[in-house]
Amino acid sequence: MKKVNLSKLLLASAFLAAPAAAQDFDSLPSVKDIVSQAEPAGVPAPLPALPRDARGTKEWTIMVFMNGKNNLSEYVIDDMNEMEKYGPTENINIITQAARMKYTAPSYPSYPGGGYDDYPYGGQVVPHPGWPNPYWNAPPIMGRDGATAAAAAKDASTDWSGVRRYLVTADGDSASLGSTMLSDMGTVDMGDYKQLAAFGKWVKANYPAKKYMLIVWNHGSGWEMKGLDSFPAVKGISYDDETNHNIDTVELGQAIREMGGVDIYASDACLMQMAEVVYELRNAAKLVVGSEENEPGDGWGYHEFLSRVHSNQGDLTPEVMAAAAVQGYKAFYAPSSQATTQSAVKTAGIVKFRQLLDQWVDLVMQEDKAMLIEARGTAVSFGGAGSKDLTHFMELVHANAKSGMLKDKTVQVMNQFYDRVLLDNGTTGPRFDKAYGMGIYLPGYGFDAKYKKLSWAADGKWDEFMEWITAE
Repeated sequence: MKKVNLSKLLLASAFLAAPAAAQDFDSLPSVKDIVSQAEPAGVPAPLPALPRDARGTKEWTIMVFMNGKNNLSEYVIDDMNEMEKYGPTENINIITQAARMKYTAPSYPSYPGGGYDDYPYGGQVVPHPGWPNPYWNAPPIMGRDGATAAAAAKDASTDWSGVRRYLVTADGDSASLGSTMLSDMGTVDMGDYKQLAAFGKWVKANYPAKKYMLIVWNHGSGWEMKGLDSFPAVKGISYDDETNHNIDTVELGQAIREMGGVDIYASDACLMQMAEVVYELRNAAKLVVGSEENEPGDGWGYHEFLSRVHSNQGDLTPEVMAAAAVQGYKAFYAPSSQATTQSAVKTAGIVKFRQLLDQWVDLVMQEDKAMLIEARGTAVSFGGAGSKDLTHFMELVHANAKSGMLKDKTVQVMNQFYDRVLLDNGTTGPRFDKAYGMGIYLPGYGFDAKYKKLSWAADGKWDEFMEWITAE
């Protein structure tokens, strides 16, 4: 994993001695040990499908809320086939609530490639979350590959629309779905947080486990709340194009608390690994996995994730499971040299981190604003939500700050982040060499007043800093 070079920071101040964490999972082996456990010792052969009535209490149940009621519809089939390559282990359930919508004609049929939203402008595929651009006021559209697959599909297991629940099983056939369909739910609003909460409650009642992981699969836009009146479903996560609803950051935390919490929450969606999102989930999940940047259209490589789960099935602590997700994502994209990010963080340390950051804010607003604006412009940025890498920004501020107290406080904040918040960080491509695992709202434009709705803003001072730095 990457870690910012703190050699200069450590000259300015000794490491902060963080207090003992209140939760047991915070007493961890080193990150190096965790990551080494997450690396597969070799790709194992997929296990045969489990008996369909294997419902005893397992060690883990992985829940995947797959909202393909948008231009990601065909990726539902792709990703479930990736899950089926390995399937669950004997002590794991994998349950999906998978949603797909009917084929939609291209919005721009005269464009080369058919006019879908993944048309490769300048040779680069447009990332799936955040499209179609809300300012186009375009109808829902599906990816080019998805349209081709939909037209050619002859297998009923892959040629359907609506919302279904599946028990994932191992299946070597990538042209069809071999998983067990548990129910056909018909029309369901996948942009309603109550539906996410209901899914979690149902899974826990029917597929109990000692530990739970929840993955929300869809578009994502970080902390952002409800969007434009003309195209409201462009904020938060889980956009449903049939209802124009989505789940915002506050609702996401509410849904997970209503289902009784999880050990790991993960976003297979863009931009969701932000401090504001992590803080909102502090009482809902022990670990949070996600990407600082837009995800490529393929999202997670579930076969890479599950190969690491199989390789470590004898020691699947929450930390190892989360690291397997990070390292599997990295392995999926590394061969293509695409620029990607993925990290895992611990929520137990986020409150103390926010408290130290508040103290840092008090000091940094006494510095030269021009210097801070320059650092903001230089810091690694991501494709939406006004998100910048927090650690890189603070590293730049530290290098140029005049105040010794501010330099010392920077060390304290960063030590809390590395010792008590960050679990694992994996990036691909040189663009994100200085993406260290957690983004934060740091816009180069006017402050968005909707930010005040977040717990991060209500409890802390980052919103005051953003109002100050964006003021004329």
